[in-house]
Amino acid sequence: MPAASSNSYHTNDGLERAIVDLVRVGTRGHGAGVRQLAARLMRSVPPGVHNTESFRDAVHTAIAAGSDITELRYTSGALPTEADSAHPLVDVDVVPDADGLVLDPAVMSQLKEVVTERERAEELHSAGLGLTRSILLSGPPGVGKTMTARWLARALNLPLVSLDLSSVVSSYLGTSGRNIKSVLDYAKSGPCVLLLDEFDAIAKRRDDDADIGELKRIVNVVLVELDRWPDTSLLVAATNHPQLLDSAAERRFDRLLSLGLPDANQRRSVLQHLSADAGDMDQSVLSIVTELTDGMTNSDLARLWLLARRRAILTDVPVGDVLLNELACHMPDPGPRRDKLFLTLRDALELSNRQIASVIGVSHPTVASGIKRAEGARNGGRTG
Repeated sequence: MPAASSNSYHTNDGLERAIVDLVRVGTRGHGAGVRQLAARLMRSVPPGVHNTESFRDAVHTAIAAGSDITELRYTSGALPTEADSAHPLVDVDVVPDADGLVLDPAVMSQLKEVVTERERAEELHSAGLGLTRSILLSGPPGVGKTMTARWLARALNLPLVSLDLSSVVSSYLGTSGRNIKSVLDYAKSGPCVLLLDEFDAIAKRRDDDADIGELKRIVNVVLVELDRWPDTSLLVAATNHPQLLDSAAERRFDRLLSLGLPDANQRRSVLQHLSADAGDMDQSVLSIVTELTDGMTNSDLARLWLLARRRAILTDVPVGDVLLNELACHMPDPGPRRDKLFLTLRDALELSNRQIASVIGVSHPTVASGIKRAEGARNGGRTG
């Protein structure tokens, strides 16, 4: 293991050096080295730490939470690989990030309940009750299924082990069953959250005559594994096509959670999270964007925001103006949605037709006509 650059972190750049050393050693899988550096931090607390004793207690707790088996299992050499190559079958995220997850309150309540179960596992076990072992997430692409798995892993303080089943089946046809079994065995060997993405790739209905025999055998393997899954690890499967799943596979899951498109309140929460680093963001603009992004997924909103943020920096234009222009680009043809955008800009931001035309990139007579149609629609066909 590379030695740290100094025996002490009591320098002006001590905190920065400590973080860099921990990241460098940790990403190479040197658990012992991480513990060594952590012990050094406890002895020589970096400048900038206000509460020394609280810092030492937190570092000590973090060290105690580790174990030798976790260190060995999540180093690169321990990952399951395809039989004929060194290509890992899974990705492992030791500290997954799920900031900004916004879901329907009923779904979020169930996720929090799963976390609470593990916090009170001893009580449940004493009562002869097991924990939630498996969750099936369904919903259209971009609604947050993968981020939900990351949120669970982070909330449970467990690593996230991810397997994209569609790529395994397509790339390793002929050995798919063995590869999937090795991943499942790996995930059962120690506490983790296992994400099986594109679950319908292997758990299709067994009455589908178009499928080859091996895929039907894989379904049987998965069914057996779901029955035997330990509650020390949490299995999360995700699918965009729940209607394709074998009903027997669906019944094996402890919880079935459907993630839908975000409603107005959820879209507003997503946009507020995304814009938190943008300074004094115009809340009226956020309200307009919220209203006019009906039908967009969480992923669509994130993509829209990032594009607008980059373009605002490059063009030195307020990000709100860029957002409104991008919304107009999503509705380039004349129609009720674009007319509503014109009307909303006039009423909410008190912009003139020429100002709206400048922001959206159309002629001001086009704006005037659109507003007239939108007013007529709002008044039940009356333009007066």
